[in-house]
Amino acid sequence: MTIGELAGLIAAIAFVILVIFACISLSRVSKVLKETNESVKVLSADVDSLSKETEKLLGNTNSLLEDLNKKSVELDPAVKAVADVGQSVSNVNEAVNNFVERHEERQSKFSGFTKFATQAVAMNAWRKIRQHRQAKKAKGMDK
Repeated sequence: MTIGELAGLIAAIAFVILVIFACISLSRVSKVLKETNESVKVLSADVDSLSKETEKLLGNTNSLLEDLNKKSVELDPAVKAVADVGQSVSNVNEAVNNFVERHEERQSKFSGFTKFATQAVAMNAWRKIRQHRQAKKAKGMDK
């Protein structure tokens, strides 16, 4: 064997080894691609079921929202009535406060007058009682 034949043989062996490693690598890549393909199929099925469940959930949400809107419309008059009652109570409270303020104002204006009038009535009553006693004594002495 000449050097050229030996070099050709080495090149052929190297090429065979390269082909073997390429086949092993391609086999592994093929296996990985099959597993990836299966994973994509499973994910597609899961996404489809999730999509269907999401559609159902969205439908339920829409019906609940419609029901909530209807009930909200029905409750609007009640809420308005409660607000009106609150305003009425506030108005009554304000009127009572105004009445109390006016009454206290009048009370303070007339408190001096009532004190004076009470004293005058008491003095007048005391005078009458004394006159009555003196008249009784005078009658008792006349007898």
